[in-house]
Amino acid sequence: MKIGIMTFWWSQDNYGQLLQCYALQKYLRDMGHDAYLIRYNPENDTNKTSLIRKFAKIFNPKKLTKYIFMKIKRKITEKKRFAQLEEQRLNPRYFDDFRAKYLKCSDTFYSSYDSLNENPPEADVYIVGADQVWNFNLYPKKAINAYFLNFGKNEIKRLSYAASWSIPKIDKKHITQISPLLQKFNYVSVREIKGLFYCEKCGVMNAEWVPDPTFLLKADKYRQIYKESTIRKPKDSYVLLYMLGNSTDFNIQKAYDFAKSKNLKIIYVTGNGVVDDKEKYYATIPEWLYLIDNAEYVITNSFHCCVFSSLFNKKFGVIQLSGVWKGSNDRFESLFKFLGIDSRYITNANFDNLEISYQIKDLCFSQSFLEALYDSKN
Repeated sequence: MKIGIMTFWWSQDNYGQLLQCYALQKYLRDMGHDAYLIRYNPENDTNKTSLIRKFAKIFNPKKLTKYIFMKIKRKITEKKRFAQLEEQRLNPRYFDDFRAKYLKCSDTFYSSYDSLNENPPEADVYIVGADQVWNFNLYPKKAINAYFLNFGKNEIKRLSYAASWSIPKIDKKHITQISPLLQKFNYVSVREIKGLFYCEKCGVMNAEWVPDPTFLLKADKYRQIYKESTIRKPKDSYVLLYMLGNSTDFNIQKAYDFAKSKNLKIIYVTGNGVVDDKEKYYATIPEWLYLIDNAEYVITNSFHCCVFSSLFNKKFGVIQLSGVWKGSNDRFESLFKFLGIDSRYITNANFDNLEISYQIKDLCFSQSFLEALYDSKN
């Protein structure tokens, strides 16, 4: 069966994004399917702001003040970011090499939703998921059509696997747009419990809660990636600190203090535009997997770093997100419940949850998903 997968895939520093993309494709290909990534990028689907609205913003004193403040703050940040980008250029992570080696991709690069409509990917089945593909706050509104599979022939099956909304609420405007698209799906599953509620709001009452696709592969499958690669291996015992650019109230110096109290070093890996003055470790994807697997402790605000920490049975602590990202904490809550483990949140003042032992159960593909995939009546 030919299966086209819609997901996020283009990052140069978000390890979880690439590995969730790899895991779903790998699992399906190991089942004998011709699964491949649909190379779609939503950037060109930006809704342009009209001149009238731009002028309205300029002449609104409150918005103008906010704009000037943000410009000053951005200039300061950009200086640091430029220095960090130069450091990254000198220390490549080779994400493109990973894509080339481990992912089968569409020959066509779809630079817009219109291009998907004009020349739809050939497939018997389209699958969207996982990552935050239904978090429409992350991408332009026109791209909603792309990630809710509103393209291609009607007879092509449309399924979601562990699609993540990761939004604090859904408004009537989005419900109106999404409902008719979602109800065309042959099967719907989501990664977070709250996603079931959003599906119901959109008229889909039989959505299923399933684990992230990275759980579809056993730990040894991921170990094989770093074992067949040339990687650096730290000589000293260490705490792995992996931070994405999502806002938190956590002071990372506290992680360094914790490591020192355990007579361990810190290996600090970042993604998604983190800007600070700490020394970074620019790991390749195989190195990142090795670092998690061999760490004494893992401290992170990344969902997928938590996933791999649990797969490798590591002592890990979760830093909650704050500000506009606060609504995404339901990813961690759902993960804890799915794995049947206690909360592993840590704070500036309390690292005790790092020491709690746990055991995770084996997770597998949903039977309902497989029935929808193979049901010739759908």
